[in-house]
Amino acid sequence: MDKSEQELAIKRILVALDASTHSLAALEAAASLAANLQAELIGLFVEDENLLHLAGLPFAHEFNSSSAVRQPMSSEKMERQLRLQASQARRALQVAADRVEARWSFRTVRGQVTASVLAAALEADLLAMGRVSRPLSRHSRLGSTAREASTRTRRSVLLMQHGRNLNYPVLVTYDGTPAARQAMETAVKMAQASGDELNVLLLAQTRDAADQLKEDLSARLGQRGLKVQFHWLP
Repeated sequence: MDKSEQELAIKRILVALDASTHSLAALEAAASLAANLQAELIGLFVEDENLLHLAGLPFAHEFNSSSAVRQPMSSEKMERQLRLQASQARRALQVAADRVEARWSFRTVRGQVTASVLAAALEADLLAMGRVSRPLSRHSRLGSTAREASTRTRRSVLLMQHGRNLNYPVLVTYDGTPAARQAMETAVKMAQASGDELNVLLLAQTRDAADQLKEDLSARLGQRGLKVQFHWLP
């Protein structure tokens, strides 16, 4: 790997963990990528200060999902629940990382969830998270944190949903920008690890511009031992 490829490589993958199954799906996908990219997994659990504030209000109650019994809520009880969830998240990260022999670290912070995730993402090259944290229906929509993270961060974002897996062959869009070059480097590593071909969608307004992108990429990828299929997407 030359110097430019090293600069574009994904070395640190931040996984935003919570109690949802979507979060665990993001963890599994991140672990798979970490194995392919030889990257470090960084787990983050945010103790939601808004939940703690609400739990401390005198009228706060919770409903038991199995018995539908209403019970009073308190800050102390919420603290215990969050500590338990953080412990479970750390254990899940450890198991996933050990399975693929990836380096890992974990930390818990307290604050607003979106702001905390965005701040932590600045230290990583890729942010992986569930599409939603706690779905209220069977129809999974993009959660507020996932939506904010995908639109406000300058890092690449991987959004996963429970029941979905990373699939091959690898497909990547490319327009020659720095972000596209980083995405291309990640896609190359994934294709090399899986042994599948790499499909590249060239984003260009004209055929000549697409041909130029293809020529530049062909020269860069020629020594990587990949079968590459190019497609022009005007």
